[in-house]
Amino acid sequence: MADGPGVERLPGLSPSAWPAGHLMKTREHCPGLHSYNLSAAEARDVLALALDCHRRFRQVNDQGFLGLLAVLAHQLPGDLQAAANAARLDDRAIAFVVTGNLVDNDLIGPTPATWHAADTDGSRPFGFMLLLYGALFGDPICWAAQQDGRLVTDVVPAAGMQTSDVSSSSEKALSWHTEDAFSPYRADHVALLCLRAPHEIATTISWVDSGSLPAAAYEVLFQTRFRTLADPSHEYQQGLPELPEPVAILSGSSVSPVLRIDRDYTIAEPGDRAAAEALDAIVGVLDANLTDLVLDAGTVGVLDNRNIVHGRRPFRARFDGSDRWLKRVNLVADLRRTRLGRRTGATRVIG
Repeated sequence: MADGPGVERLPGLSPSAWPAGHLMKTREHCPGLHSYNLSAAEARDVLALALDCHRRFRQVNDQGFLGLLAVLAHQLPGDLQAAANAARLDDRAIAFVVTGNLVDNDLIGPTPATWHAADTDGSRPFGFMLLLYGALFGDPICWAAQQDGRLVTDVVPAAGMQTSDVSSSSEKALSWHTEDAFSPYRADHVALLCLRAPHEIATTISWVDSGSLPAAAYEVLFQTRFRTLADPSHEYQQGLPELPEPVAILSGSSVSPVLRIDRDYTIAEPGDRAAAEALDAIVGVLDANLTDLVLDAGTVGVLDNRNIVHGRRPFRARFDGSDRWLKRVNLVADLRRTRLGRRTGATRVIG
């Protein structure tokens, strides 16, 4: 597919190394992007490992599987592991993208009408596959209030949800956000595996250029003068306060800060004019840096939830079994950090 106006291949990759249709629209460059293109033999090995895990454990939340997950992930191709480790150690990383995974349309079946019907036997091996990739970055967690507490969730368009503020929307853009920005238990990485992509439907990503923010605003953003409300996907989460505690939008190193913001649900403290101006400033930077990442079928994207925000462009869903279908999992580098939010040490469910 020829590149259109204003569209260029991902930096650092030759056109021959990138599948047709897998494009990123960017202004000049996309810093912090790591990538790996599987060889045909590696793709067969990865699929065989995922299928073997499915045969052995059947369900992704099997405690035996989760106990061995980090060990099993070491059976992934060595060069792939090295590339993932480089991304994991990069404190300015945006994403780690793996192309070339094998997805069998006959095996996965039609795109389900809703997430309720998406945990099919045919698609389940790819949940195992995504968790194996994710284990190179951390441990999986999930939320009691999201998709019945499933460890691997599904992103599919749903009829009646076209203009909602959640991932089952389609005609309305999904605004950029830090995943679960309201919570101290939010993921460090969000991993996505595209099973089907009939159109170039872009996941949007953005990041902060500290030099583009006024010094005074940058300083305010490190202060606890903001609140982030839970998004609608958490509307039934038990124990959420009506008004969350004040938090900072940026934290950690001033050179490579951790980002925590939701375009629709982060607000400045009432009456705090400096905080409101700082919030406007960082929203402007994130809007300006918004970049399109198109995940084709068989592509894995591990997004660094500490460094970037992500969303999705609008599209017209068909609701005929051929629509876009992603598997998704949340990952934390330190599972112990989430212990207060989990009822037992064994469960991965928060809430």
